Amino acid sequence: MTTQNAINANASHPLATVNGGSGISSPSAHGILISEGASAYNPIVLTAGQILVGTTASDPAATTLTAGSGISITSASGAITIANTSTGEVWTDVTATTQTVAANNSYTASNAGAVTFTLPTTIAYGSITEITTGTTAGGWVVAQNAGQSIVFGDVTTTVGTGGSISSTSKGDTIRLLCTVANTTFQVLASVGNITYV
Repeated sequence: MTTQNAINANASHPLATVNGGSGISSPSAHGILISEGASAYNPIVLTAGQILVGTTASDPAATTLTAGSGISITSASGAITIANTSTGEVWTDVTATTQTVAANNSYTASNAGAVTFTLPTTIAYGSITEITTGTTAGGWVVAQNAGQSIVFGDVTTTVGTGGSISSTSKGDTIRLLCTVANTTFQVLASVGNITYV
């Protein structure tokens, strides 16, 4: 007895999803099938290093990971490598009379006179810098930009370019943390007789 079964007889009519099928006759090779309710499955094919990331009320999106600060991401076929690229605290010896501070960079002041370290106008919350005297007794001054201030214990420097914090002797050291992006810095630690205005 010959049976004429539409599923067996015609590959262009796949079993509907409501009957337990995929609803598609020829799914994409290497695709991940995403269910679409009563509609046919949606195959998503990933390229090397991609992953699926969930979205709200729609199909997941094929995407690559994005590296943050101090992180590197290398994608290859069938592999994703995540590595820490942070080298720890970076120190720079300053022999000039001025230096613009960079986030997460620390300095020794090695000019015969005082070195003026100016805080950056743009700096992220959580950034740290440390300044100490170097091979000379010239010392240092931390200068501010408009709208900036430094909190030192229970006191705060004058807001803006009129405010600063300074060393008085060789060996004086200060460690600053940005507590409000671009504007406010907190003294975490200090050595010596630090002065402020």
